[in-house]
Amino acid sequence: MMKDETEPVPFRFALTDVKEYGEMDVAAQAPAEAFAGVLSEGSLAGPVALRGVIRRADDDAVFTGSVSGRWRFECSRCLAPVDGEWSETFEATASIDGGPMDLTDEARQSIGLAQPMKVFCKPDCKGLCPTCRMNLNTTNCGHTPTVDAPDTVRPRLTQRRKKG
Repeated sequence: MMKDETEPVPFRFALTDVKEYGEMDVAAQAPAEAFAGVLSEGSLAGPVALRGVIRRADDDAVFTGSVSGRWRFECSRCLAPVDGEWSETFEATASIDGGPMDLTDEARQSIGLAQPMKVFCKPDCKGLCPTCRMNLNTTNCGHTPTVDAPDTVRPRLTQRRKKG
């Protein structure tokens, strides 16, 4: 006899109450492991929560709500760990006679879309010393960056050479 190895779907809701009463409040949590690999950088820290309401709209069930949680990244400048909260609203529609409404994929997409492009430990983060790689927010190493040193020039911030 084979063991059933299907993973439980964290955000699947039966639509019986929606059919009968017209709407249903929903709230659920899933472990961060259920959404492993969603973020291109960083990681989810703690459970992912889904809250909202499913309403009947003719022959459809329409979810309106949000997914939220905590995540952990590295500062883009000094590489210090940065913890933060996130929340993303979304809507989803499914046939009311099509069985349970599964919001897991929509929640997964919302997490990925909520991910910031760059994360900073604070807006005025000083980053790392280009000479000794010390965190300039916590240590004054004494090095002074020289404008002409190739290690300190950031290519995207240099002036373009004039043609000619």
